[in-house]
Amino acid sequence: MHTITGCPIRTNPKPALMGGVWIQLKISKNWTMQAELYEIGKGTGGLRKGNYGDYFLRLSYFEVPILFQYHKKKSFFEFGPALAALINAGEYTDRGSFSFQTDLYPFNNKDFTFNLGTGWEFKEKWFIGLRLSHSLLPIRRQLPGTYQQVYNRCIVLTFSRQINFKGSRKKHSNDME
Repeated sequence: MHTITGCPIRTNPKPALMGGVWIQLKISKNWTMQAELYEIGKGTGGLRKGNYGDYFLRLSYFEVPILFQYHKKKSFFEFGPALAALINAGEYTDRGSFSFQTDLYPFNNKDFTFNLGTGWEFKEKWFIGLRLSHSLLPIRRQLPGTYQQVYNRCIVLTFSRQINFKGSRKKHSNDME
């Protein structure tokens, strides 16, 4: 679920899909470093009638997080930064016009975020995770009529499948336990 802060118009959280790849490097018995590359949609929810959710924002990014993970039995905890490049942006409202000139408040081409998460191996090489992500730098200048700058924030539920490309599959499995 994605949303933004600092918007003068009421917003609704936006469900979105992400897809990509990751590579994991073992640092020690319990620690790994994971680099990821994925496409992710951020922004706010769809257009709804009434007093809530009359603004839709779609921001598409290519994102590269570098995560440090601590493994304990079948669970892990992760944290780390991510850098994202904006590839597409669109915003719409059912009010007809915005209370600000959108061309005077463009979105930044980059998003720098911090991630914090946890996960669990529920079947051999299959994982489920929950990650919180929040922008460290504003994605847009402060809009008129707001008291804060605009930041991305999200809660991400992930499902992943680990694929080992090296012949040392058994050694890697034993090291992770």
